Amino acid sequence: MFAVHLLSFYFSKLQEDQIKKVDRFLYAMRLSDEQLMDISARFHAEMEKGLSSESNATAAVKMLPTHVFSTPDGSEEGEFLALDLGGSKFKVLRVKVSDNGKRSVEMESETYPIPDEVMNGRGTDLFVHVAESLKDFIQRKHINQKRKPLGFTFSFPCGQSKVDEGVLLSWSKNYKARGVVGTNVVESLRHAIDSVGEVDVDVLALVNDTVGTMMTCGYDDQHCEVGVIVGTGTNACYMEEMRHIDLVEGDEGRMCINTEWGAFGDDGALDDFITQFDREIDAASTNPGKQLFEKMVSGMYMGEMVRLILLKMAKEGLLFDGKVSDALRTKGKFHTKHITLIEQYKEGLKNTKDILLELGLSPSEDDCVAVQHVCTIVSFRSANLCAAALAAVLNRVRRSRKLKRLRITVGVDGTVYRMHPQYPKRLHKVVRRLVPECHVRFVLSESGSSKGAAMVTAVAQRRAAQRKEIDDTLALLSLSPENLQQVRDQMRVELERGLRKDSHSTACVKMLPSFVYRTPNGTERGKFLALDLGGTNFRVLVVKIRSGIRKSVRMYNKIYSIPLEIMQGTGEELFDHIVQCISDFLDYMGMKNTRLPLGFTFSFPCRQTGIDKGSLVSWTKGFKATDCEGNDVVDMLREAIKRRNEFDLDIVAVVNDTVGTMMTCAYEDPKCEIGLIAGTGSNVCYMEEMRNIETVEGDEGRMCINTEWGGFGENDCMENIRTRFDREVDEGSLNKGKQRFEKMTSGMYLGEIVRQILIDLTSRGLLFRGRITEPLKTRGIFETKFLSQIESDRLALLQVRSILQHLGLDSTCDDSIIVKEVCGVVSRRAAQLCGAGMAAVVDKIRENRGLSHLQITVGVDGTLYKLHPHFSGILQNTVKTLAPECDVEFVLSEDGSGKGAALITAVAQYRRLLSHVAHIQYLPEIPTLLDIMNRFKIELVNGLGRDTNPTATVKMLPTFVRSIPDGSEKGDFIALDLGGSAFRILRVKVSDEKKQTVQMESQVYDTPEDIIHGSGTQLFDHVAECLGDFIEKQNIKDKKLPVGFTFSFPCAQTKLNESYLLNWTKRFKASGVEGMDVVALLNKAIKKRGDYEADIMAVVNDTVGTMMTCGFDDQRCEVGIIIGTGTNACYMEEMRHIDLVEGDEGRMCINTEWGAFGDDGMLEDIRTEFDREIDRGSLNPGKQLFEKMVSGMYMGELVRLILVKMAKEGFLFEGRITPELLTKGTFETKHVSAIEKSKDGLTKAKEILARLGVEPSTDDCIAVQHVCNIVSHRSANLIAATLGGILSRIKDNKGNPRLRTTVGIDGSLYKMHPQYSRRLHKTVRRLVPESDVRFLLSESGSSKGAAMVTAVAYRLAHTIIGPHSEIFMKVKMNLLLRASTQITPFCLSPNLKGQ
Repeated sequence: MFAVHLLSFYFSKLQEDQIKKVDRFLYAMRLSDEQLMDISARFHAEMEKGLSSESNATAAVKMLPTHVFSTPDGSEEGEFLALDLGGSKFKVLRVKVSDNGKRSVEMESETYPIPDEVMNGRGTDLFVHVAESLKDFIQRKHINQKRKPLGFTFSFPCGQSKVDEGVLLSWSKNYKARGVVGTNVVESLRHAIDSVGEVDVDVLALVNDTVGTMMTCGYDDQHCEVGVIVGTGTNACYMEEMRHIDLVEGDEGRMCINTEWGAFGDDGALDDFITQFDREIDAASTNPGKQLFEKMVSGMYMGEMVRLILLKMAKEGLLFDGKVSDALRTKGKFHTKHITLIEQYKEGLKNTKDILLELGLSPSEDDCVAVQHVCTIVSFRSANLCAAALAAVLNRVRRSRKLKRLRITVGVDGTVYRMHPQYPKRLHKVVRRLVPECHVRFVLSESGSSKGAAMVTAVAQRRAAQRKEIDDTLALLSLSPENLQQVRDQMRVELERGLRKDSHSTACVKMLPSFVYRTPNGTERGKFLALDLGGTNFRVLVVKIRSGIRKSVRMYNKIYSIPLEIMQGTGEELFDHIVQCISDFLDYMGMKNTRLPLGFTFSFPCRQTGIDKGSLVSWTKGFKATDCEGNDVVDMLREAIKRRNEFDLDIVAVVNDTVGTMMTCAYEDPKCEIGLIAGTGSNVCYMEEMRNIETVEGDEGRMCINTEWGGFGENDCMENIRTRFDREVDEGSLNKGKQRFEKMTSGMYLGEIVRQILIDLTSRGLLFRGRITEPLKTRGIFETKFLSQIESDRLALLQVRSILQHLGLDSTCDDSIIVKEVCGVVSRRAAQLCGAGMAAVVDKIRENRGLSHLQITVGVDGTLYKLHPHFSGILQNTVKTLAPECDVEFVLSEDGSGKGAALITAVAQYRRLLSHVAHIQYLPEIPTLLDIMNRFKIELVNGLGRDTNPTATVKMLPTFVRSIPDGSEKGDFIALDLGGSAFRILRVKVSDEKKQTVQMESQVYDTPEDIIHGSGTQLFDHVAECLGDFIEKQNIKDKKLPVGFTFSFPCAQTKLNESYLLNWTKRFKASGVEGMDVVALLNKAIKKRGDYEADIMAVVNDTVGTMMTCGFDDQRCEVGIIIGTGTNACYMEEMRHIDLVEGDEGRMCINTEWGAFGDDGMLEDIRTEFDREIDRGSLNPGKQLFEKMVSGMYMGELVRLILVKMAKEGFLFEGRITPELLTKGTFETKHVSAIEKSKDGLTKAKEILARLGVEPSTDDCIAVQHVCNIVSHRSANLIAATLGGILSRIKDNKGNPRLRTTVGIDGSLYKMHPQYSRRLHKTVRRLVPESDVRFLLSESGSSKGAAMVTAVAYRLAHTIIGPHSEIFMKVKMNLLLRASTQITPFCLSPNLKGQ
């Protein structure tokens, strides 16, 4: 017994020594897991290169698209022929696939040899041989002559652009047929079949043997998405995501990629793993440098690899005692089948000895052990390398599908894998070690790649047949351009019918008045409660709106659910539930004792008779509460509040969610006049002209119309585009026959339409393998949110499958693609229908307004529009196509139903608060302002015309100021400024050294009331006395300085220093001055004093002074405006347009005296009863009407009159009126400015009202602030309209497409009011968008301007002749005394020409 153990030990030790010896010799062939992971990573990088269109050309691993898009799904059936060409033998098969409840495949085959001379001869001979073999098979099997589909397994690298086309890239496996590389082998086969004759087949598919293997295994195991061949050659294929394949178009689904991994390493990627034996094999091959990976692993080279190793070991004395036989030296004598025999578990050593003896060797036991280990190392390296490459494929599939774990099947074929006793086990074990995240099943292909060709053909045939059926079904939902035009035109017809009184009752688009008359203008403010009822959730909100610079909207809300039993119970139960939710919210916010104004968003069709009166027309969106339809929902809410008896609310407005959306977006974008909801429901509202709304009284202005377009089609006008699926959805709805347009476009129904289509396709075996699951039968299970998710461009098909599986639908990749396509067709149609309807609306608005082109914004809300990846784009493109004359911008609403309700409530509350002045247009809209602007432009022309000037109200007085400062002025000047109760005198020194500077010293003198209202002599004596005092204090009595006189009253000038007062304004009433030359009166008063001399060179208006002051700093300044106690404007007019003076060259400043605009009745349509009362109480009734509407002298009084009337009518101060409030002049314009400050405005309002003896509430202060806001905003808007007229005229004069200019401005109202300047600038830019206007505040008032005019006149004379000569004095006199008939471009008088 001991001897046996000793012998066993000795033999084991001997065997161990032999193994170590071989291991040392073949160390480079033994690969660690780290090395395999490295190789796997390298192969993955090669796959990336091969898939990219940029790097494919240089990639070693070509990653060839096969155009096989699907593995079998089990529904394939039919009889097919298959050819299998890839080795020394050629196979023809007949494959019968049946799906009669028990899937089965029957096959018959014949094998035909391919002679060497055919393999290496002409390509045409090769394909003729194949065709003749096919003909022989058909005849021998008595296959009927009915045309048969055929699949062609062609196991060589091919480039494919479709499944039935393949261009051979290169031969392998010892094939060398000439004239085939670079040609379409399918076409060659077809030509050969035609030439042979009597063979009626349709070649449907060309596949690689690897693809055939995957498809064969895929028929039995639908998880099979990888195919591997390890035989004479080696290759792999797998199902890649289309989005990663740059080489073909399309991103949807998957395609099988033929990796052609045999060429891995041809670019040197494996150089550090290639041994001397690999290089020797490559050098002796028919394709050196090619297919290096294949030469390391495939059966064609494995036996030769062992032979080379044994030969070298023998030569080095490590085997066979150093003896080598002729057979061992001969290439091809050691086959891969020998390795298979040698590595058998039991008979391996015996087989080794027999094989070595056949090679003429005399092996010892040690030699046999060593040879067996060599074979093991070579075959194990092959399995390891295949495992590394396969691991890269599996990892790529897992990562592409974003899975933590992948369950997948690998179909495998090939003689090495089949025949080698250890190969499969080694391959499986290493793969699972390298990719532990993958659960991999390996399936051996039982029927080879031939059956796979038949499977590809069967799949192609199935897909083609299914594709046609699916296309025919989905074509029903496709809308042609003509269909969309018909929908647009029919929608327009129905809009008109809904507006007309005679057809309203029968119209399907109800066009319900909302009693919302305008969109927000930015002045809205306050705290409001909002309710939002429109679906299964109900919201209660508190909304705080701020206006001014810190304009904002803040919201606090809570969401409550509405149970189905309440949605479909009684109306009383529903509104009691709503009130209970409100009560809970008020408790939560601590506001139960606060009576807030409330806006009720009620998103169902209502017929409104007022802003707070709305009767439910019909329930939608699954609501069915009884005793509600036909009743006023506001009354029902009030009754429910009374029943609860816990709190009280002021229900100001009931609004539709669509109107709320429009108002929300209009708050940010004044062009927004349309609201669109594209969510659970579908609806549109827009601002319609009152004259077109026959169902309500009144023709002026506009009103928002809630179209309720969801009812479109109820009169069968859309039957030509409704499908059986639409009718099925309608049949199953709660309101059969109603809301047909909504059922084709809204989120509530789109998912259900998709479900109906899926059921139809499944029942015809086109989806889900024909199995209609219980979930699929469940109404409403396919929610519209799934459409948005499924159609997301970023969503991989595996995630689509996950959504479907969540719904209990077990889908294949093909199913997922079809479901995605169905969702796309349904949502596209919905978006196009909405777009066609919107095109009808915008075109109607454009025609209403008589515009050739409309610019408008649509405010949009709704989950479908917001969340669906394509809905918004399709809708917008449809509108653009169907309404090309309209430029439509779509803006998302942040919270239309909450914020919008509050804004409507704010607008309605102030409208109600100011209802007694409902016809007053304090804030004219842009169209009205444009009209005023155009009226003013007409007045400008009238004032400039010699014939029309006498009757013109805007007198357009020439100022004889021909130039603005150019920067070269210099000198010492005196400026007088008389225009109000304070009289100002300045000394202005202008220097022109390195940088032009202005130094000013001034003094202000009071003008007493008795002088203002006394005689002209008294007034000018007072001015002369003040001037004398100033000159004495300046110590310049001995100098005769040039003087400029700012005289801020309407004057007619005939020279620069001659000005006749037309009429007094600003409370001045000094007698004996009107019609007189004010310069002469002042000179007379100075002369009377006799103690100083003054050279009055120019008399100017304060407005001209402002322009000249600003012109000194900005030479583009050509307009001056005063907005203070009074108002006026001047600008530089072309001489050729001024009929009142002679000459056509150059420009002259025109003093418009625009305060008189409207004195002829031109503004009567916008003047109010308060304007008329102001005028009646003024010193000059019927005069300066525009000034009385806009200037600071009258603004405070205007507010006082409004507050008195509102208090009398009980809208303010609980109806109490104090004596102070009744006293004229107690409310000043400075109070308006203080009250409108954003921070402490309400506090100021309370203080000012308290001084007037009023004890205001917070609501009173808000209302007073709003009155101030309206009055000052109107002033800014009216000034903007008249200024817009001037700017437009200047632009026309210059003939420029765009005007760039500066406006100089002065006046206490502009300077002191916190909002005025911003409002003015904003409105001007909206009225004249083609002008770039800079507004420049006059820093030094109009006084400096008078000096500037004088300086310019002084400069003109000085520039031409010189300041001290006799000629200068004559020219100066000539300049100053020239009459209006002499205002031509400056030239020397005849008697000076010779000097």
